[in-house]
Order: sequence, then C-alpha cells, then structure tokens
Amino acid sequence: MSEVMTIEEKIKKIIVSKVRDEEKARSLEYGTPLLTLGIDSILALSILVEVEEEFDIEIDDADLNMDRLRSIESFSALVKLYLDRK
Repeated sequence: MSEVMTIEEKIKKIIVSKVRDEEKARSLEYGTPLLTLGIDSILALSILVEVEEEFDIEIDDADLNMDRLRSIESFSALVKLYLDRK
C-alpha cells in the first residue's frame, strides 16, 4: 500500500529540497515562519512554481502575500483553497 502525502507534507518536501541550510531544513515544522529559512525572492518563486506544478494550480498574484505564505500551514491553506475551486 502506498503512503499518501498530505498537502503540508508535499509543500514541506518542496521547500526542504530548495533550502540551502540543511540544519534549518531539518528543523522545519509546519508552523515555522518561512522567512527564517533565508529564502530570497528567486528561491521563493522557484518554490511557488514547483508547488503550482505539484498541485496543478495557478495562484493569482493577488493571493501572494506574506500572510498566506508565512508558514507551511498558511501556504497549504492557500493551496487547499485553490484545489477546492477546481
């Protein structure tokens, strides 16, 4: 039986694969503020594109704000909102 990953787990996996600081990546929790990971704008865009591809969604620019992208929890809530619209 294959294990099904949650939205949070998938987003965490994507972020961990992009973060250069292995110690910060290992300690990443769903509520960890993503800004503490040292993510710059180019890396953030790369993460966003990979999340959109993973979930087959396109997040509107108007929804891209720090409240929605503050943590894995808030990011996954945004993704769920888009998945519910499909």
